[in-house]
Amino acid sequence: MHPKNFVICDVEKEYARNLMQAISARKELGFQMHLFQNLEHLEAFSKKKEIHILLLGEDYPAGKRKAICANVRYVLVKGDEKGLLPDEKGIYKYQSADMILTRILEDSMDGGELLRHKEGRGGQLIGIYSPVHRIGKTRFALELGKELSKEGPVLYLNLEEYSGMDYYFPQNTGQNLGDLLYYIRQDKGNLGLRISAMAGQTGGLDYVAPIPVIQDLRAVGEEEWLRLFEEIFSNCMYKHVILDLGDGIRGLYPILRACRTVYTLYTDDPVSQAKLRQYSENLRVTGFEDVLEHTVQKKVQVKAGDL
Repeated sequence: MHPKNFVICDVEKEYARNLMQAISARKELGFQMHLFQNLEHLEAFSKKKEIHILLLGEDYPAGKRKAICANVRYVLVKGDEKGLLPDEKGIYKYQSADMILTRILEDSMDGGELLRHKEGRGGQLIGIYSPVHRIGKTRFALELGKELSKEGPVLYLNLEEYSGMDYYFPQNTGQNLGDLLYYIRQDKGNLGLRISAMAGQTGGLDYVAPIPVIQDLRAVGEEEWLRLFEEIFSNCMYKHVILDLGDGIRGLYPILRACRTVYTLYTDDPVSQAKLRQYSENLRVTGFEDVLEHTVQKKVQVKAGDL
C-alpha cells in the first residue's frame, strides 16, 4: 500500500513547519508529509497526486479552498467555525500537535475506510525483566527503545505494578493500557489508529501509559497479554515492542517465552547473584528453561535514583 499523502497549508510558515515535523515523527502512521503556503501550487499538486488528508489555514478564502481536491478536509480555525464549507471540518489551530493528530485519527476510526492503516509487517518483542529490583531497569528499557527508534517505529509498554510513569512521562495522554485492552476485548478494528491516537512520544519512542491501579493490572490474564502483542504486530507498523516487566503480572514466564530477546539486569553483589540463580532455577523447574536461551544477562552499575 502506498503512503497516505498528508498535506498542510498555512500562511504561518513556522507554525506549519513545526506541525509537519511533529506529525512526521509518528513514523508508525506511514504518512507522506507535504507542506505548502501557496494555494496555486497546492491546487496544481492536488491535480497530480491524491491528497488523503488536507489541513488548511482559515486565512485562505473559502472559494479558493474549494478548488483543492482532497479526500478529507480540515480547516485550522482560530475561533468559531463560521465560514466552513459543507465538506470541511474545523480544528482549533492553537492546540498541541498531538491533540490535532488525535482528532484526525479518531475521525478516521469512525470513518472506517477513511484512513485504512497499513498491514502489519511483524516485529520483535523485547522483554526487560530482572528479579533484582531498583537496578535501573526502566531507564535501561527507555534508553534501548530510543536507540532502536533510530531504525524504525518502537512502542514501549510498562507492565509493572508501580511504574513511576509520572516521572518518566509527565505528559498526560488521557488513556492508558487498560483502555487499549478494553478496546481489543470489543473486537473493534483500526487498532493501529487507536494506538496512535492514545500514544505519547518521547525521543522518537512511542508509549502507551501503564495501567494505574494494581488490581486492574493483576486482573489481566496471560491470554489477554499475548493477544495484545499479537494484535499490535498484526495491525501496526512497529518494528519493536519493548515490555518493561514486573513480578505482579499474570503469565510472566509465558510472556518472557514469547519475547525474541529478554534482557535481564544484574549486579555483582551477593544478594543480586542469589536472586539471579533462584530465578534461573525457577525457569528450569517450571519448564521455561528455553527463556534462558534468548536471555541476555547485562551487568549494570546502580546509581542513586535508578528505578
